[in-house]
Amino acid sequence: MPNDFEQLLKDIFGEPLHKLSQFSSEQSQRLQTRLHEFARDAVKDELAKLHAEVGDLRARVAELEKERVEEPL
Repeated sequence: MPNDFEQLLKDIFGEPLHKLSQFSSEQSQRLQTRLHEFARDAVKDELAKLHAEVGDLRARVAELEKERVEEPL
């Protein structure tokens, strides 16, 4: 039975089973690499946004502190 299945795959795809498995593994590795790249880019974008927000918050806190110091008691 396994030989029939392997022969069927070879007839359909023109490659033996072990080459199809190798191709599949290579494709999976490429896909995983691409997904890591997308995730890395997304994290980088989020970190840039958070960095900008922290900068804005620091500026606002500094302004509030300045107003508080200037406020008469």
